[in-house]
Amino acid sequence: MWSPAALATITEIPRRDADYFGNISKSLTPSDVKIYSIASDPQKKVIFAAIKDSIYKFQNFTIWQNESISLSLAYKGKSSAFGQIAFDYTSNNIYWCDSLLKWIAVKPAYSDNDTIYKVFVYKDLYQPEGLTLDPENGLMFFTDNEPHPRIEKASMDGENRTTIVHTGLIRVLVLSIDVVSDLLYWADYGRHTIEVSDYDGLNRRGVRRSNNVPATGLHYYQNMLHASSAEARLIFGVDTASGSQLYNLRLSDQPYAIHVYDANTARSYTGSCSSRGCQHICVNTPVGAKCLCAEGYLLSSDGRSCKDRSWFHERGFIVSNATHFAMVEVQFVNGGRGWIPYLIPSAIIEAFAVDASLHLIYFLDSSSNTLRELNIINHQTDLIFDWIANLLAWIEPTQSTIRAFSINSGTTSVIYSGLQQPTSLTVDAHNGDLYWISGTSRKAIIRGNWNRNSPKTIVSEANLNNPISLRYDVTSHRIYWLDNSMIKSSLTNGSDIKSHVITFGATEALAYKDFFGWINGNKTYFARRSAVSAEYEVDVIQNIKHIAIFDSLKSCQILNGGCEGMCLPLQNGRKCECDFGLQVKDLKCESNSFSKNFIIVLDYSHGRILQVDINTGNIVKLSISIQNSPGMTFDKSTMELFYSEVQTKTIMSTTLLGKNTSLIYTTGFTYADRLTIDYSTGNIYFTAVGSSQTQSYIGVIHRKSLLQKTLLTNLQSPREIVVYPSKGFLYWTAFGNITEISRSYMDGTSKIYIATTNLGWPNGLAIDFATNKLFWVDGLKNSIEYSDLNGQNRHVLTTDTDAHLMSIVVQGQYLYYTAWNRQRITKLDKTTGVQLSFMPNHPELGRLDSLDIYADDSVDGK
Repeated sequence: MWSPAALATITEIPRRDADYFGNISKSLTPSDVKIYSIASDPQKKVIFAAIKDSIYKFQNFTIWQNESISLSLAYKGKSSAFGQIAFDYTSNNIYWCDSLLKWIAVKPAYSDNDTIYKVFVYKDLYQPEGLTLDPENGLMFFTDNEPHPRIEKASMDGENRTTIVHTGLIRVLVLSIDVVSDLLYWADYGRHTIEVSDYDGLNRRGVRRSNNVPATGLHYYQNMLHASSAEARLIFGVDTASGSQLYNLRLSDQPYAIHVYDANTARSYTGSCSSRGCQHICVNTPVGAKCLCAEGYLLSSDGRSCKDRSWFHERGFIVSNATHFAMVEVQFVNGGRGWIPYLIPSAIIEAFAVDASLHLIYFLDSSSNTLRELNIINHQTDLIFDWIANLLAWIEPTQSTIRAFSINSGTTSVIYSGLQQPTSLTVDAHNGDLYWISGTSRKAIIRGNWNRNSPKTIVSEANLNNPISLRYDVTSHRIYWLDNSMIKSSLTNGSDIKSHVITFGATEALAYKDFFGWINGNKTYFARRSAVSAEYEVDVIQNIKHIAIFDSLKSCQILNGGCEGMCLPLQNGRKCECDFGLQVKDLKCESNSFSKNFIIVLDYSHGRILQVDINTGNIVKLSISIQNSPGMTFDKSTMELFYSEVQTKTIMSTTLLGKNTSLIYTTGFTYADRLTIDYSTGNIYFTAVGSSQTQSYIGVIHRKSLLQKTLLTNLQSPREIVVYPSKGFLYWTAFGNITEISRSYMDGTSKIYIATTNLGWPNGLAIDFATNKLFWVDGLKNSIEYSDLNGQNRHVLTTDTDAHLMSIVVQGQYLYYTAWNRQRITKLDKTTGVQLSFMPNHPELGRLDSLDIYADDSVDGK
């Protein structure tokens, strides 16, 4: 629980809806800490909880949570961000996702030694958050939610990774499994869905979609899914077969993570780890037990014992003073603990650069005025290393030049000369670009390259005070620098200058994943990018001069692997894939749009515009980028598409190919909810929704002049709008003190009510010009109704329970509608209300809003 922080135990497992569930709560201090994930070991009566930057053990647990429960630290040094934890009951290990350090790690759950842990999945991870285990089969499932969300499967040692689901995901926070049936369940926080597939990602289906109930916790238990939603302040149960809600409990606090604890039916499994004899960590895999060594160690030839890998850890930060190199392990950025090894190279260290792939340090030795190489494993002014071109480069301050040394040829060359006091050199190795600070009293940031093109100022002296410590960060593709006790950054062309964390007195700084690090005196400081000042400090060595990142990046982490769409890591290399409804061709994503007989629909959740073939139900995604777009209409005569955007408060036009996109109108303090075309004039009618009744209105836009006229004002949350040009009628729906379906003339005069009773949420309207009937869908009553054009002869055509009906169109003998809790377009016979075979549920789809139809029939007004 959040706000205030607590572990709340419901003292029985709910099976049906009830007014009250008995619960016992154990409060935590401080009350504002965040509990992100829970796991348990019922055999030892232990609850594990991820709280802030640590994993804790609650021992001697009972459902009554009496005061005999003891709290102890299991691990300190994970990020203070969401990431699931999971307990392996076959080998007594605790696993966790670190979404800021972008890795998955494991350690013995009952060891108090924080240095005995292993980062074993880190290649091509950006935001790992969801995690679950099948310990008996030696399998692990995890999610990576940026930049292209996916679910992966791997052995519990991190090997044999494979992507099993990669389309139609937004942010999967939690995973859970049915180990008996080999089924994987997940909750997509961004799409408000709970879904399931087999272990290979096949037979995927949506279990339930609940609009505005994004799940933050999920646990499978005996054919039920128990879920929690911090945003909705709700705990609820779902039947895995039908998707029906079995119970729900609304709370005043925020239930974040949820876990079923059952000591009576807890699975017990004696794996081969018990006899393996691993020195550090034993994990179960599909082929048996396997020993892993902690960070900084290598597995010996006996396959059990561990030996020092070298003086350094496998990833971290190397710092130096004039005589020492020291290694700060990455977990220190989260306040982790451990030893800091150092090395004395018998030199005067002026500057250094690292090659993380080959485990080398290159440094300038001012005692002999030489460039030296130090093999870290075998102990054998600015300096940078381009690991792609295999070039070392440095500034010669006395000669105002930039020089380079080729590792391949062993030759030195001058890259630039005649510079104005250059300092702080850095490199973008993937593009071969060099950046440095130049100037005396007033300084600028300059860009050049290995090809010696003319240097160009990208950040002028007008935007700088006293810049130092320039660094290029490959993951964000930005340059960072220190300026007046503040870390600042810009894009590589100098635009989008941002101020970040305060660093009072720092002499060097760097950006690493979602953290900043900097040197100040004898200490190294770290902070998350979202922080405003230092969060952790580390004592390293005296008189620190320089700091460098020691970590190598993998294929998809570098410029998205060259893929236009999704880059999926493979065991060796990467694979390019595309979003749902697109096809990959030559690393790019293509859309084969339909030219006739199609439905066009907005997928609000994913920011997609989709086409659906009327005859086959096949789907393609249009190459149009939208965001928070609820309303759309398609001009069948000009083949133009018009859509609204909530965030920008605009109405836009484009083609089916996404070309000639242009601004039609800006709605000011309101956003356009729904749009429609008057085919007699080409005018666009729209409903505009503001924060108050006085701001909401219905307007019309002249297409050629782009002039707008407000027709109706003082409306409460108007939604759908349709027109009947040959009769001069305008129809709309609205919610408020009076929920209404209303009609006026198309100039906004002579308003009358069509329907005001027995309405819940009349979300969608459609006119059947052939029969002069008005159809509407009610999202609260989940009914489809119709009447004549005056609201008389009203009838319910059909209902769709728990669908949250949204938008409807008529074409010939058929009705087509969308519903927020249906991941399909449904087709009905408009006379009988019988559902017809058209589209299956597509779990890759999100919240479907407006739809329009283009078919071989005439339109009113033409």
